[in-house]
This record gives sequence, structure tokens and C-alpha cells, in this order.
Amino acid sequence: MLTLTRVKTILAAVLLVSSANAATPSKVKRGDLEIKVKVTGTVVPDDIFRIKSTIEGRVESVLTSTYVWRGADQPLAFLAHKELAAMLDSKGTQNVDIMEDRWQRVYRPTAARCPTICFVLKSFLKAKTWVKPETVMFEAAGTLKLVGRVRPEDATWIKDGQELIFWPLNDPKRILKGRVTRFILDIQGEKVTPGATFTLIMSPDRYFNPGTEWEGQIIPLSKKDVLYVPTDALVHDGDAVYLPVRVSTGITTFGLTQITAGVDEKREILVLDDAQLHGTQRHKQEADLEALRRQARGLSPEDPGADRRGAAPAKKPGKHAEVLDTTDYGEDPYAEPQ
Repeated sequence: MLTLTRVKTILAAVLLVSSANAATPSKVKRGDLEIKVKVTGTVVPDDIFRIKSTIEGRVESVLTSTYVWRGADQPLAFLAHKELAAMLDSKGTQNVDIMEDRWQRVYRPTAARCPTICFVLKSFLKAKTWVKPETVMFEAAGTLKLVGRVRPEDATWIKDGQELIFWPLNDPKRILKGRVTRFILDIQGEKVTPGATFTLIMSPDRYFNPGTEWEGQIIPLSKKDVLYVPTDALVHDGDAVYLPVRVSTGITTFGLTQITAGVDEKREILVLDDAQLHGTQRHKQEADLEALRRQARGLSPEDPGADRRGAAPAKKPGKHAEVLDTTDYGEDPYAEPQ
């Protein structure tokens, strides 16, 4: 048995579906039309390599954090040989600069560096820990790539060199600009609609961390002063596209209706079936109650102004016209004449 709450829920759902299927009036407009392609993607590290220890020694200091760029001239860490570590322990010196000045002639500390500019992904070092030769100290990437995805329906618009604006999903106010590079269709030479990818190399002065999900926009085409309508207003049938437009009608029969304005002769049209109407009503022939009232009063049903001008005066009977009996018989039609 349905409860009152359940009935209300069902009615609300029905009303929601009905409103979703209802038609929405709109207008043909003139103005500038831009093709705006939405793209999404993520940031991935590339050219990944590891930095290993070349000596057996102790980590005296770690000079970098992770997820930062470091140049080849910027040490990532300093390692001391056994002898140097023993001297430092005996002197109690903890400052790296003093250590270098004092002991560089005999036991110069070993610096761990990137061979070129790199992005530090991981650090496996802790200060005052011992390492052996070939111990992995850092993992780094030579480049960060912004990899973008293009939907199949948008792939035909995109090509290398187009301007791209993009931002992290978790920080949409941080907007960067770039250009599409390395644009590649997913599948080539097949009878399918492929999506596409493109890659933008990020630099130390404009980058997102690896794993960052982002979205952006490309405007591959812009047209000035054109007519346009909402895409949802168009109906596709085979290779033809139709636009339902407002018209003025005249007389309507069971099968045909007169069009008085809104469309030209020989304009191609599309007749929808009931399933394609989606909540709109089909135009049909209906009884014109006002015309019937006028007709009952002896007025022309095609002259809506006749009833406002008043009924036409009664004509006098002709010479040979039959004169009707106008005797008043009262309320009882069978009563005697008065």
C-alpha cells in the first residue's frame, strides 16, 4: 500500500521528468560565434632518472625538498667520506660552508647533483645516515608534461600551434597559457571517430605538480556577425538539419493547415512522429466555439467582427413572401389565442 509520502515522491518524479521534456522557446540571434573546445588532462613526469651515491660515506646534509626544480649547479646533498666524517665529529662542526673551507684541501665533501636541470620527485636520504656506493639517493624527472585529452567530436578543430588556457581543477584561479604541441589522433587509418591527445612541456616558471588534474579551453575558430540558434533546437534527420520555427496559421483541416507568415514557399520541413515531440503538442483541427456562436446568431463564421457590429436588420418580406403567424400563445403552447 502506498503511503502519502511515497505518493508525493512519485508525483514529484513525474513532474520533474515532464518539465525536463518540455519545450523551451528561444530566438534566432545575430552576433559573434566562437568554437570553444574544452580539454582535460593530467601532468606526468618524463625522462625519469635516479641519482646514486658514488662513495661510501655519511649524509651530512640534505639540501632539497621534493617536488621542486633544481639546477645542475645546485647541490641536492653533501656526503662525507669516513675520514672526513670522523674529523667533523671530533671538531663538532655542523656548518657545510665551514666544513668545505677547512677540509677541502684534504677531504672535500661529495655533492649530489642533477646532471642538468631536474624536477625532484623523491628523496631517500636522511641526515647522518650512512650510504654505500650505488645507493639510490634521489629520483628526478628531466621534464614535466601537460598531457591533454580531446573528445572525438572536437578533434577536427584542434591542431598544433593553437593557444591554450588551462588551470588546475583544485585551483581554477591559477590560469596559465600555452600552445598545443605534439597533437596526435588516437587511431589513424581506421573507420572510427578517434579522440586525440596533445603534449605541452612545462617549464620551471610555469608548471603544475605531477598528478595534477587540469582542464582548459581552446578557441580554434571565431566567426563575426552570424546567425545562430541553440544547438538543442536543431533536429537531425539523415543528412539534413531542421529548425522548428514559429509560424502564423490560417485555416486548419484534418490533414492541412494554411501558413500565413513565418516560412517561405518550397522551404523544406520535417514532420515529426509522436515519439519525437517530447512533450510538445501537435497542431490539429479543433472546433471553433466562437465561430459556432456567431453562426448560431446568423453571422458569418469567417467574420469575427460581425458580432461587434450588431446583427443585420431584418429584411421586409417580399410581395409574394409568406408572412409567419406572430400571435403570442403565452407560456402554454396549447393555450387559447388571446
